[in-house]
Amino acid sequence: MEKDKILLTLVEKMKEDEANSKTQAEAQKREIEDLRKQLARAKEERILEETKRELSDQWADHLGVNVKELRASKKRCYDKSIECVKKIKSSFASAGAFSSEENFTRGNPEGPIEWISREADVFDEILNSRGDICAFSGARGIVTILEKQGCEHVKSLAQSEATLSSEDIKDPSAEASQVGGKFFTDIWDNGGRKMAQEIIQRSEKGIHDAREVARAAEKNTGPEGQIGIN
Repeated sequence: MEKDKILLTLVEKMKEDEANSKTQAEAQKREIEDLRKQLARAKEERILEETKRELSDQWADHLGVNVKELRASKKRCYDKSIECVKKIKSSFASAGAFSSEENFTRGNPEGPIEWISREADVFDEILNSRGDICAFSGARGIVTILEKQGCEHVKSLAQSEATLSSEDIKDPSAEASQVGGKFFTDIWDNGGRKMAQEIIQRSEKGIHDAREVARAAEKNTGPEGQIGIN
C-alpha cells in the first residue's frame, strides 16, 4: 500500500515536471521567435541605414559634380561676356562714340551682361546719328563746292521760304551722279570722312557727357542717394 502511494506520487511529480518543461519550452520558443523577429528588424534597419548612406554619398557626389559644372559654366559665360564687352567698345570707338564705364565683379557674368544690354540700347541711336552727320557733311560739302563755283541757287535755297523734299533727289541726272562720284573719290576719301568723324566725335562726346550727367542725377535721386536714407 505504501509502495503504491509512493509510485502515485512519482507519477504525479513526473506529470508536473513534464507540464513545467512544456511550459518552459513554449516560453523559450516564444523568446526565440521574438529574438528572430528582433534580429530580422535589426537586419532590415541596418540594410536601410546602409542604403541611405549609399544614396547620400551618391547624391553628395552628384551635387559636387553639378556645382563644378555650374562654376565652369559661369566662368565661361563671364569670359564670353567680357569678349562681347571688348567688341562693343571697339565698335563704339570705330563709330566715334563713347561707351559707359565698366564696373564688373570678377567672375560674375551679370555685370557685363547688364552693361551690354545698356550699351545695345544706345547703339542704334549712335549709328543713326553717325549716318545723319555724314549726310549733313556730304550735303554741306556739295553745296560749298557749288557756291565756290559761283552757283547763285545756294543763296536762294538758304532762304527760309525755300523748301526741299526727298522728291528733289529722286532720278538724278548722269551729271549729278558723276559729280557725286567725284565728291566721294576726291573729297570724301581724301579728308572729308575724317572731317565728318571729328564732327561725330564732338557730337558723341556731348551726348555721352549729357547721358553720364543724367545717370548720375538719377542715381542721386534714388532711395540710396537721398539724405537721411542708408
